[in-house]
Amino acid sequence: MTGEDVRTQRPFGYWLKHIDGAIEAAMSRLFAADGLARRHWQVLHTLAYGPATPAELDTAVAPFLSDGEPTVRPYVDDLAGRGWASRSEDGTVALTEEGRRAHGRIAEQVGVLRARVTEGLSPEEYGTLVGLLRRVAAHLDAAEPRTD
Repeated sequence: MTGEDVRTQRPFGYWLKHIDGAIEAAMSRLFAADGLARRHWQVLHTLAYGPATPAELDTAVAPFLSDGEPTVRPYVDDLAGRGWASRSEDGTVALTEEGRRAHGRIAEQVGVLRARVTEGLSPEEYGTLVGLLRRVAAHLDAAEPRTD
């Protein structure tokens, strides 16, 4: 057999899955005190930039949606139930003042976590890493499905 021994040399996909799982677990612990999930945060943070329609919110978090979770609507509903978000007559969702305060408080905690995740990287290394990942993603997005 040729190639790297995956028992000792983990391939690219392994590290992506490992990092994603570790980030998901760390964020779950961070949000637990507020009874939130990562999707709550993604909706809350998206709305911090301005009102959005439900479709725009789904588009903003599309990489995190799945067949089992095809929309962020339940999270929007929960944020509205907490008084953190409101809907206008046209269905647009916006943060309330209480939602802005919650976002600010949680954003500080997320910032600490993000700093901890990247503390072993210089700003240049971080920029290079993100650039490389963006390039791999663009290549995969543009790739034609192979039929051979």
